[in-house]
Amino acid sequence: MIASEGFDPIEETEKLQHATDGNAVQFLLFGQGESQFAIDLMSVREVLFLRQQSICAVPNTLPYLIGLTNLRGEILAVADFGRFMGAEPVDPDSPQSRILVVEVPNGNNNALSNVRMGLALSRVYGVISVNRDRIVSSIDVSEEVAPFLRGLYDLNGSLVMILDIEALAQSERW
Repeated sequence: MIASEGFDPIEETEKLQHATDGNAVQFLLFGQGESQFAIDLMSVREVLFLRQQSICAVPNTLPYLIGLTNLRGEILAVADFGRFMGAEPVDPDSPQSRILVVEVPNGNNNALSNVRMGLALSRVYGVISVNRDRIVSSIDVSEEVAPFLRGLYDLNGSLVMILDIEALAQSERW
């Protein structure tokens, strides 16, 4: 089931409240094109409205890099999540479009601080609780997406791709 077919993330979250044992993890659920993704809530620092954030394009960069933005004095790279994943690009004029500010450990050098980046995406649904034991292998996804997934999750008949944000941030594609 996709969002346009009556998917109500709040209702789905309430149904998942039974996952309150030690295996439950909270994820931020979001959509890009017709697909649904989830990212570990501990990696998300904030969610911004894409239309309200001034972004300066940088010439001669990768096609999925939208540009740079000043977030309270910190310069932040903003990437189009859809283009990066080989899917539908984000619509910068849509009132639903958001920027997820994510923070991950710097995998190349532990002495350096964490890496922050902005991911522009189509829409954010909300927070869901997921039982880790119900995340399954992501063997049946495209080669472009597979390296960035922890697995797949069945959210009451709706397939959710669980992102590995560290793999995405440390990708050689940057």
